[in-house]
Amino acid sequence: MRKIACILIFAILAVSIPYIIYAQDVDKQSSTVTLTILPACKLTISDQDVSKEIQMGEESRGSLEQGFIEFPSNKPTLALDSNSSWKLSARSTGFTGPYDKPTGDLMLKDLSSSHVTNSFNTYKSLSGIDQEIASYNKGVRSETHPVQYKVLLDWARDVPGTYSATVTYTLTTNAS
Repeated sequence: MRKIACILIFAILAVSIPYIIYAQDVDKQSSTVTLTILPACKLTISDQDVSKEIQMGEESRGSLEQGFIEFPSNKPTLALDSNSSWKLSARSTGFTGPYDKPTGDLMLKDLSSSHVTNSFNTYKSLSGIDQEIASYNKGVRSETHPVQYKVLLDWARDVPGTYSATVTYTLTTNAS
């Protein structure tokens, strides 16, 4: 009888094992990862404040005779980062000082070899309105734009004193 009981149990197990294995419950779910990257940019300015003093004597006469004075090159230097198409613009507040010096007496030249626009690779007068000086239709990383200032001088109008102007640079992404 024991033998029969063992055979019967073995037979029941042999028949039931496939059902036990297939009786597992499985539930699968999926997860979607979505990342939205918006247009972004960063503008960094090094050596942003520049000044120059015209000394009495030969230098001042020479600058006034030439009709301008140039500031050191690469001062300031603009560093750009953008993950999409972009444009860089500049404008000036105009001068404060003892004489109402025209805003256009301040000139700017972009010394970069990359993406300079609107002839700013040579000196151009600034104005109180944003002027595009560089642009590109793709993103950039650590692109540098060293610039140089030049101020126009006039013997009759530029009286002695300190003149100051602020130049505002704006880096803008173009959403695509």
